[in-house]
Amino acid sequence: MYKLLLVLLISTYLYSNTTFSEEELSYISNKKVIYVSNEFDYEPYDFNREGKPSGYSIELLKLIFRDSGLKIEFITKDWDSLLSEVENKKIDLIHTIYKTPQREEKLVFSTGYSKVIQSYIIRKNEKDIDNIKQLFGKKVGISKGWSEENFFNKYPQIEKIYYKNIEEKLTALSLGKIDAIVNSDNVAKYYIKKYGYGTLKVSNPVKEQFGSRLDDHHFASHKDNQILISIINKAYDNTSLEEIEKLHKKWFGSFSINPLIFTNEEHEYILTKKSVNLCIDPNWLPYEKIDKNGNHSGMSADYFKIFSTLLNLEFNLVETKTWSESLNLIKNKKCDLVSLITNTKERKDIFNFTSTYLKTPIVIATKLDVSFIDSFNKIGSKKIALVKDYGFEKMLREKYKNLNIVHVNNILEGLELVAKGKVFGYVDSFGTISYTFQTQQTNELKIAGKADIEWELSMGIRKDEPLLLSIMQKAIDSVDSEQKQAILNKWISIKYEKGIDYSLLWKIFFIFLLVLLFFIYKQYLMKKAINEFSELIDSTMEAILIFRDYSVITANKSAIDIFKYKNKEEINKAYFFNFISKESKELVSQKLKEKTKEPFEILAKRIDGTKFNALIKEVEFKSKKIMVLSLIDITHIKQLEAQTKQAQMGEMIENIAHQWRQPLSTISTISSGIGLNISLNVPPSYEDISKDMDKIVETTKYLSNTIETFRNFLREKKELREVILQDRINLVLDIVKDSLRNRHVKLINKIEATPFKVVTIIGELDQVLINIINNAKDALKEQKIENPWIEIELKKEESIFVITIEDNAKGIKEEIMPKIFEPYFTTKHKSQGTGLGLHMSYKIVTESLKGKIYAQNTENGAKFFIELPYSVV
Repeated sequence: MYKLLLVLLISTYLYSNTTFSEEELSYISNKKVIYVSNEFDYEPYDFNREGKPSGYSIELLKLIFRDSGLKIEFITKDWDSLLSEVENKKIDLIHTIYKTPQREEKLVFSTGYSKVIQSYIIRKNEKDIDNIKQLFGKKVGISKGWSEENFFNKYPQIEKIYYKNIEEKLTALSLGKIDAIVNSDNVAKYYIKKYGYGTLKVSNPVKEQFGSRLDDHHFASHKDNQILISIINKAYDNTSLEEIEKLHKKWFGSFSINPLIFTNEEHEYILTKKSVNLCIDPNWLPYEKIDKNGNHSGMSADYFKIFSTLLNLEFNLVETKTWSESLNLIKNKKCDLVSLITNTKERKDIFNFTSTYLKTPIVIATKLDVSFIDSFNKIGSKKIALVKDYGFEKMLREKYKNLNIVHVNNILEGLELVAKGKVFGYVDSFGTISYTFQTQQTNELKIAGKADIEWELSMGIRKDEPLLLSIMQKAIDSVDSEQKQAILNKWISIKYEKGIDYSLLWKIFFIFLLVLLFFIYKQYLMKKAINEFSELIDSTMEAILIFRDYSVITANKSAIDIFKYKNKEEINKAYFFNFISKESKELVSQKLKEKTKEPFEILAKRIDGTKFNALIKEVEFKSKKIMVLSLIDITHIKQLEAQTKQAQMGEMIENIAHQWRQPLSTISTISSGIGLNISLNVPPSYEDISKDMDKIVETTKYLSNTIETFRNFLREKKELREVILQDRINLVLDIVKDSLRNRHVKLINKIEATPFKVVTIIGELDQVLINIINNAKDALKEQKIENPWIEIELKKEESIFVITIEDNAKGIKEEIMPKIFEPYFTTKHKSQGTGLGLHMSYKIVTESLKGKIYAQNTENGAKFFIELPYSVV
């Protein structure tokens, strides 16, 4: 019994993230050596050089068994001998093997660990093989015992020539001794690249045998040794995905990508054409540009580098000065295609279009003093500049009828007209304007609004080049989302901030209030004063309503739009509480009694009965008859806050899971041990059962305490209270420690031992600390730091407490450091971050806790500083 407990303890330590059965743990402990197959020549998966086993499968096996304590000995022989020995139990494990019905009679197989397509390998000067019948009357190279042998045995019309290994077959094929071989595309590409079989190519998949499906390589053992396969499956599932990806890139790199499959006509076109004339917009960064040396740069250039590699085609850039000139050249057949273009009806006489592969919002750049433009309809007939012949112009004109468009040749010309006041704004893609602002330091302009349309960009192919269209479409389809995101991140590094110009709104509102106060003693002039400022308040995004004796006497356009009234006459008939939902009437009444001066959230109501979240502020004049109500629709903000809370709850659940995993494993192991002894008719002693029960009770108490810790954390009321600062920080560290340990992140605690008492709002500081630690954890993972750590320190200074959180994730880029606390700014993918975490942390520290928060880069990474006063009262 003691020996068994020792085995369980050791194995549990070695596989803390893997749950093995007692039988599996015993096997690991008793098995001294595992004998594993090793072929002579099956690169890149399994081969032997100078007595040393090597290859992807070899290294993968070593990786998943790295911490097991098992010794692996490789037996190097030819494939037939290895297959025979595993079937006869002379070796324990064979790998890089396909599963077949015949083999399943004697062997048990692991989960597949490498996906491949079986394809025809032929000489480059031969036409691609689409059907097995194309090999009738010809010779193919095969190896005995391989799955290809059974396949070709079905076709007596094909002559089989036997070779020992893949290298012999490729050599015979390149010399013309055979006409084709069948192998995995990964293996064939590896050999062709590494050993210089320049006359060979990978053709189409073998559809008669494999169709378009991916086959698997497996680990396999004799049926009597199923426990070893079970252990391998569990160990593989718990091996770091990052380590597996790193190993995959080492052996396959870009050659692991499945080849594009072309028709005979398409393949012939590529071989004959060899190069394609390409036209682009010569001055449209970050999307594309012809630089001073005549080179193609920008996002489209990065795409065409990928296309050139995939297609083995050269793209010749035809130099032009303007976008209009590029369009004219393709009309005159001087160019075969344009890289980025809008699919419009007018252009379909000239172009065939691929699917969209770039999308971008349409925005307007204006001077800094222009308020945020929530709809292009509000631009009216003001002049806006637009590059001539841009495809989205028609969409703009159709959606916004009153636009007064002035054509320019390029973005710099358009922005210059805006800066000089000759046009109201310049309209272009978000990426182009953002990039220009960043590189040209255009400080006097800003992005002031977004159109309700997206610019969808395709590739435009000459109408008389249908084969080129199908080829380029296949190239576009082969570019995965990671490649697209990498190109986007490279060229667009600043954000578009859709928001309200609050500072200008408050200035306008303050002026408005001053004027109202000046005229309040003359009520007969009130209507005149409001009319004089109606145009001013109509330019704001805030809904502004003015009441006399709780009845509306005037309102701005935003109020009419937000509450869905038809006009001012209709809204002027409304009563104050018509705008408040029944759920919020009690709250509003209370706030009116308290004469609160701070904005507060309510549930507002439109004329059609629909409700929405709003932030309101009410100002009452001395006469108590005149009241001004300002209101902002915050529905979008509440949705983002909900997303953030869901993400925080997900992280909290993850933290709970990490703390429960080990205790549950302990309970499961003890229970399984007792059950196994009973099933083996070896009843445990009363003393052993007593000890086991005590251990289960102790572990259950730990789980209960864990639940209580998280429950207390989530239920705590956010109220002002005196606490020990160290206790709050240690509570946070208890919550996140297992999550960090699971990521192998070392937590360095430099918190002073002397208790520090502070009067603060319970729960607020905890939320900030968890958010910063989680951000650091994500940064360490993203940067793939080998020995990651997070250090938290607390010290007391003259009038403040200082908390610092530092990591070694290489720091924050200097150009984005000033933006990290801004709302909606995030460096994460949109599926991972809302951009509200650090902004909310900033608001909590500066507004609720009356402190300071800032960040600096150190030689290790980023360091966040939180300065708190002794009391927030």
